[in-house]
Amino acid sequence: MWKGPREGRRSILPILDLRERNYRLAVVNGWLVWLGDTFLNANIVLSGFAAKLGAPGALIGLLPALLQAGGMVPQAFLAPYVARFPQKIVLYRKVAALRLLGVVLMALSAFLLGPWPGLLLGGFLLGLLLNALFTGVSSLPFWEVVAKTIPPERRAALFSARNLVGGLLAFSAGFGVREILALPLPFPLPYALLFSLGALSFGLGWHLFGRVEEPEEPPRTARLDFRRPLLHPGFRRYLRVRVVLGLAGMADPFYAVYAVRALGQGEELGLYLSLYALSFTLSNLLWARLAERGSKGVLRAGAALGFLAPLLALFLAPGLFGLVFLLQGAYLAALGLATTTYLLNLAPPEERSAFIGLGNTVAGVFAFSTVLGGWVADRAGFPALFLLAAGLYASAFLLGERLPEEG
Repeated sequence: MWKGPREGRRSILPILDLRERNYRLAVVNGWLVWLGDTFLNANIVLSGFAAKLGAPGALIGLLPALLQAGGMVPQAFLAPYVARFPQKIVLYRKVAALRLLGVVLMALSAFLLGPWPGLLLGGFLLGLLLNALFTGVSSLPFWEVVAKTIPPERRAALFSARNLVGGLLAFSAGFGVREILALPLPFPLPYALLFSLGALSFGLGWHLFGRVEEPEEPPRTARLDFRRPLLHPGFRRYLRVRVVLGLAGMADPFYAVYAVRALGQGEELGLYLSLYALSFTLSNLLWARLAERGSKGVLRAGAALGFLAPLLALFLAPGLFGLVFLLQGAYLAALGLATTTYLLNLAPPEERSAFIGLGNTVAGVFAFSTVLGGWVADRAGFPALFLLAAGLYASAFLLGERLPEEG
């Protein structure tokens, strides 16, 4: 049995060796962001909230799209601006308060606008949009700071450590979410409590990452050439896989909607959240070990599990539907780790901003596939949506074979 390294006073799990300050702050930031993402989970909590408000499928699909695309689409446009900062962490700190403002607006809307569903939905969407927009401003500085302060050989460990403990915290918080949603309070007050807890977690996490000590570098005033990444054969193949994975994700927020509307399992959302977090966490131990040999295999494994999840959703009895969220946690953990580390390792240091900005912007555009997913669910039904998603994950698995190995 593997017991970890024996030299020195290191953690039993090397990924949890937090003695280095920047690594520690980035890891703890991840734990708190995990908690925030649990209380505001787009695929379960926010989708369930919108479903209870009677929102149409396309609008429900827009919720996770706003959060994901809002953090990714602006990156290519912001990359030249970010490159001018000798320390990117300065920009990250400036927008943290604006990101938090959006989450606070969501909570206040749920506390104050319950008697007016239209205003409630409008305030909720405005807060979500503000948070997503300023996440886009801070995302590129975040990745730049990580790339500058965390050595390549520790990056997979960093994200695995964030996900390991963060996922355990989210697993525990999922039961809290279940209890909060079961409180004898009128709708939407239970959701107002969840949004408030999310604001607290996010605020503290963003503050801690803002304390990372980033070395200065000469500002890059030359115009970034976004054509150069496209001349890189490996990047073009990577981009094709990201696009197909983005399209395949059109079904991700609709497992919870299907559980609420078709299976009558609305009170089980907290349980599904815990199962999702537990799977995400435990599977990360496996993905982290596999990623040490390269992210390509992890990406293909995630696509394979993504293929299975929508097929299971069609055939499971209501009492067993939680298995879908176990699979979802595992495949999203694999894809999140693999697509991130593969891109960071693929990008030459002098072209990192262009690679990251262009790659994430293109992937962010296709995050809006969840809107298409809502339209398909409304027009053709959940079975058609789930079968389409399965086919796209299968395509991503096959395309992943053509990715070059890292290094």
